[in-house]
Amino acid sequence: MKKIAGVPKWHTMLLAVTVSLLLTVGLMGCRQKENDEESIRNLLNGSSYTDESQTRGYSSQDSTLAPGGEPGLGPGADGYETIPFVRFRRFVPQGGISRSILVQIPAYPGYPDTTALATITSDIHGEFRTLFDTTTHPMLVWRKPFHDQAVRRVYLTKGPDGWHIRKVSPLNITTVDAAYELRLVSIHVQAASGEVFELTTADTLLAKDELPTFVPGDTVHVQVTVQSSGDSCWVFLHHGRREWPHRWRRPYFKTGTFTFERTWSIGSEGFEVPEVRPSAHDAIGWNSLWADTSQPYVAAAWGLPYIVKQPNEAIPEE
Repeated sequence: MKKIAGVPKWHTMLLAVTVSLLLTVGLMGCRQKENDEESIRNLLNGSSYTDESQTRGYSSQDSTLAPGGEPGLGPGADGYETIPFVRFRRFVPQGGISRSILVQIPAYPGYPDTTALATITSDIHGEFRTLFDTTTHPMLVWRKPFHDQAVRRVYLTKGPDGWHIRKVSPLNITTVDAAYELRLVSIHVQAASGEVFELTTADTLLAKDELPTFVPGDTVHVQVTVQSSGDSCWVFLHHGRREWPHRWRRPYFKTGTFTFERTWSIGSEGFEVPEVRPSAHDAIGWNSLWADTSQPYVAAAWGLPYIVKQPNEAIPEE
């Protein structure tokens, strides 16, 4: 048998075929992973558990507006016994939210390739507008640019019909390069229907049946505790459906320096069920709300999808 460079010809051919097969398998594996990542991103962008409405609810405005007033700066539904006079909104312009999704397959080392862990990061750029003094003519609206970041993790599995969301973390929203630390410590939820929900960290993954679940017409009482290394704060509740105009922002009642409570009704949101809806529990620094532009903007929030359904109805899939 003729040799080429000291190697039998059939060895050379076998080596070439082996390399070709390895390259083909590698390319197919890379292509499959890219397809999986694209499928996961499409799923997360369209799911009511993880779509951008979960972030945009953070910029919802006061629920009741003054006739002819600037949206978000009119009188709200709550009086001064709830909160000192302030009207504010986060103005987020078109393109003010940049969203990226990092997909890791498998979800963890040693897990099968039918698992994935996705990290959704949204950078929110806008202008925080406040009105807290009605003695000036014209009334002054203070404007502070802000940059907040929202992070959520999602655990997924792949079946014969594709990828499915299995668990989601709370949406953890913080001010980038904040002047001091402001963070939520706990949320306690008690509903008239018997639902009880407790959250003490945003670094946890919740299965769908572990998310807050209410019935139409439910009455929900929420207690929020925050922690701050600097200024005091006030906490607001954002809730409602995914689409406008069925979105509300209400102040909590302050029950202590860093404790807040509020009761709200699911019935005021209509009865399109079963449905996944966004909520956010939003702490904003005192001087962010009641000081001029010489004081910094600082905020922190936890966003939670909640489910509205009848007891005999299934939890929404995606």
